[in-house]
Amino acid sequence: MRLEGKVALVTGGGSGIGRSVALLFAQEGASIVVNDINIGAAEKTIADIGSGLAVTADVADPGAVRQMFEAIAKQHDRLDVLVNNAGIGEASGDEMANLNRIMEARIGEMMGGQGITTQWEVTENLTDENWDRMIRVHLYGMFHCTREALKIMGAGGAIVNMSSILGLQGAPAVPHYAAAKGGILAFTKSVAQEVGSRGIRVNAICPGWIGTPMTETISPMLKMMAVGQTPLGRLGSPEEIARTALYLASEDSSFTTGQWLSPNGGLVIQ
Repeated sequence: MRLEGKVALVTGGGSGIGRSVALLFAQEGASIVVNDINIGAAEKTIADIGSGLAVTADVADPGAVRQMFEAIAKQHDRLDVLVNNAGIGEASGDEMANLNRIMEARIGEMMGGQGITTQWEVTENLTDENWDRMIRVHLYGMFHCTREALKIMGAGGAIVNMSSILGLQGAPAVPHYAAAKGGILAFTKSVAQEVGSRGIRVNAICPGWIGTPMTETISPMLKMMAVGQTPLGRLGSPEEIARTALYLASEDSSFTTGQWLSPNGGLVIQ
């Protein structure tokens, strides 16, 4: 019961990693608030927990986030743990199909030993709308929620931000996603330095390849390549990332702030 008596908000808690975090935190004694842009998904997570508060808000919308925190404050008066997990896929359906095609061509070239000639041509074709939405959901969303959380969070509070291994090493196929996740790391370190004197800790997680709804759209060949790049020989599970989040949210990491952990199965971080 490492979170007994704590109030915890998990954004994007209707599926994937966020759902696993919410379920585990509830098992560890926390009173759970689940946010998701899909209220039905948030309510399903709360129903499976058996108690808690489901709230819907697009974290990219500061007004919606303020209303969400007003609802939290009305019910609990405070927040002890914030997990900034809400996010969107690296690419749309059409974009992912194109990326899968390019990746498969590049893998074929690599296996053929003739050198790589297939070009990504992602950045030059990336629209303002796709760039803006990616940055707003991941980076703005984390900022909006952190700003409101700090208004009702006291000493002993913990903020866990979900970044990515791509935020550490970049990715030629999804520069907007990698940029957003890299920004999360810089923000994490900055806020940790700012609020440490208040007894609030801020850390980040940089997962490697994890089996979630977001990765279900990648092609079998790309998934095989991902497993091949991972020394442990498999994709990670949302439950494994949830256990990392639990460590960072609990007193087990009481002297840890401004840091990132990367549960990635041994992927080499450049």
